[in-house]
Amino acid sequence: MKILLFVSSRCPHCPSAESIVKKLAPEYYEHGLRFEKIRVKTGEGKRLAASFGVMSMPAILILDDDGNEIHRIVGVPSESGLKNKIESGLGLKKSFLDRVFGR
Repeated sequence: MKILLFVSSRCPHCPSAESIVKKLAPEYYEHGLRFEKIRVKTGEGKRLAASFGVMSMPAILILDDDGNEIHRIVGVPSESGLKNKIESGLGLKKSFLDRVFGR
């Protein structure tokens, strides 16, 4: 699984989003999570932003192992919200019914 963080140098909220992602991502590296910061002013950044339809910054895309988008967060996420999406994507988060019935 991979997290793509799309940022712009003119975005006042991007540093906050980046600090949250950088704080949480290392906790999941052993589960196969990878993190990549994409600067949208670069050629590659423009190409990736266009291919994923990213229009606003900061944008956090969580991709599965095949590169398909499974979650998108636009704006600065809460730590708990991002953590839930990461754990859901990695299959670490059990659903409410699984917790209740012990599956």
